[in-house]
Amino acid sequence: MSQDRTWILLGRKISGEATLDELRELEILLKEDAALSYQASLIKELELSTPDITGETEAALERHMQRMQELYPEDFRVSAAGLAALPEKPESSSWLRRNSIRVLAVTVPLVALLMAGLWRLRDHKVSDNKELVSEISTRHGSRTTVTLPDGSVVFLNVSSKLTYDYGHGDSRQVVLEGEAFFDVSKDEQRPFIIHTKKMDITVLGTTFNVRAYEEDKTVETSLIQGKVEVTIKGKVPKKVILSPNQKIVLFNEEQHPQVVSAPAPASPDKESYRLEEVKVNPLDSLVAETAWKENCLVFNNERFADIALKMERWYDVQIIFEDKQVEDHRFTGTFINETVEQTLEALRFTSPFHYRIDKKKIIIKR
Repeated sequence: MSQDRTWILLGRKISGEATLDELRELEILLKEDAALSYQASLIKELELSTPDITGETEAALERHMQRMQELYPEDFRVSAAGLAALPEKPESSSWLRRNSIRVLAVTVPLVALLMAGLWRLRDHKVSDNKELVSEISTRHGSRTTVTLPDGSVVFLNVSSKLTYDYGHGDSRQVVLEGEAFFDVSKDEQRPFIIHTKKMDITVLGTTFNVRAYEEDKTVETSLIQGKVEVTIKGKVPKKVILSPNQKIVLFNEEQHPQVVSAPAPASPDKESYRLEEVKVNPLDSLVAETAWKENCLVFNNERFADIALKMERWYDVQIIFEDKQVEDHRFTGTFINETVEQTLEALRFTSPFHYRIDKKKIIIKR
């Protein structure tokens, strides 16, 4: 019964119909079933990597389906029985709308089986290369969840990319560009390491958030529970241990080039980072650093120019400031499932400005 419920919730998530409570329920169910969670992550990866199904793609899938049926005939008999139970499709397109959840509940496990089989075949094919590298990415306005082969769960935020290599026996290493929340499976024999341009994060088993967008002013690691070791990259790497509800903030040098007018003596006491407290909002129990995982867009006394970067990624738009003074306006707010227009209208209440929308381009002025 729980698997049936999981596939129904997954179908609602893929179709964009799932509520916040249903997304949370789905997250709990997937954590309880590692195999099902891995299949679900494969389906999401397939969805991201093949946005448009062509005749050539369908033919390739059919060939792989036939191969999988030969390898796993007993699993395909179960899925075929489910497909046979669906009502006959009339000529009306309303049939798909009425039965979409039932179709997903039957066909999604079948696709998961296919993808799992393809994954096994790919593993076997590249084993001669002594490594297996996979890449999962999201676009503007798109987020996803993936379960790694060791059971660790990664929530990938908008416009982010995760690359992982599990081809070496003792290796649990990933490379992150963008932002992700990690729920790492504990394995004392194999540390889990996240590589970013500015820092490396080493953990044994914990939950934390990493934000490492190249275009942002800062990069951050926020620890929710457990313990992590952050290695700040540089000529002399520096190690910092984070405690629960603590975060480390580094300035992104690519966005803040240093201008030196005259040679200055080195300051050994000057730190290249700062430590801050991760605070919980008492009104809604949200943590600003991880609120995006709950589909919440949060601003905390931030400049409009910095907020614009978040909104561009979140809503898949381009924001242009015609008046530079507006960029310095500061805003605080939490937005759940609001459209870009609703968010802009809410911001105007505290610091008035004008805007116009031309398709995906937003022009802002005083």
